[in-house]
Amino acid sequence: MNEKKVDESLLKSKGFLPQRQENMVSMRVKATGGRVDVEKLRAIADAAEKYGHGYIHITSRQGIEIPFVKLEEAEEASSELEKQGVLKGSSGKRVRAVVACQGNEVCRFGLIDCQQIAYRITEKYVGETVPKKLKIAVTGCPSACVKPQDTDFGVMGTTKPQIFSENCVGCKRCEKACKMEAIKVLEDKASIDMEKCILCGLCIAACRKDALRVEKTGYTIFVGGKLGRKPGHGTKLLELADEEQLFSVLEKTFEYYRKEGLDGERLGDLFDRLGFEKYRKEVLL
Repeated sequence: MNEKKVDESLLKSKGFLPQRQENMVSMRVKATGGRVDVEKLRAIADAAEKYGHGYIHITSRQGIEIPFVKLEEAEEASSELEKQGVLKGSSGKRVRAVVACQGNEVCRFGLIDCQQIAYRITEKYVGETVPKKLKIAVTGCPSACVKPQDTDFGVMGTTKPQIFSENCVGCKRCEKACKMEAIKVLEDKASIDMEKCILCGLCIAACRKDALRVEKTGYTIFVGGKLGRKPGHGTKLLELADEEQLFSVLEKTFEYYRKEGLDGERLGDLFDRLGFEKYRKEVLL
């Protein structure tokens, strides 16, 4: 097959990325939140030996690709992996694989179950057609390890602290723990400047007297961010949303993007063209 005859858009829709070498593709396989079962890893390794050059590439968004697959063997390789439960990844004008940190299942700073959220999103949306690629990130706390502010739809776990002054002994553990200098202990009582607070919960974890407790834990949502040639930070849409609100906003975001987005237009560019308030009003109804 001549390289000029290769339909790149069709290849990408099937998870194959054309390489610079003629008739070679890099095969993307599905990975959610950077988590892959060992059985699937073995199958991917076997496929890389059989169809590629004996190695895999871990992408910048926690994905897995098998480079140097011959174009004529790509469908066969993909089919063989699917039989072992390894599905093809998404590329082109589609919802891309969800990136996520390990969240509160593993990380001591995690405030939400990132993997559970990532899998829910993946099951319903990943691979769906949109005007341009759409990326989603889920991070467990304001440390923001997976950069939710720099993706089309970012989710961050956050928690609001509440002070019980009667329990405070002025030990200043919370003050020392706060990296934003949002807590001050004056006259042996803690106070919080909520303008500085980023809702990370470190003060709550540091308190040994039950003077700081969780008032509410939820999801802070960022939309419209992107990296690439024209990078831009996303806009904070909601703070401390519950899970029902999160998935309601996500569904309405897809509806709005498909209705208003031009072919090839990223979500953030759509906001620039029509204004953010138009979007905000429609998804927060």
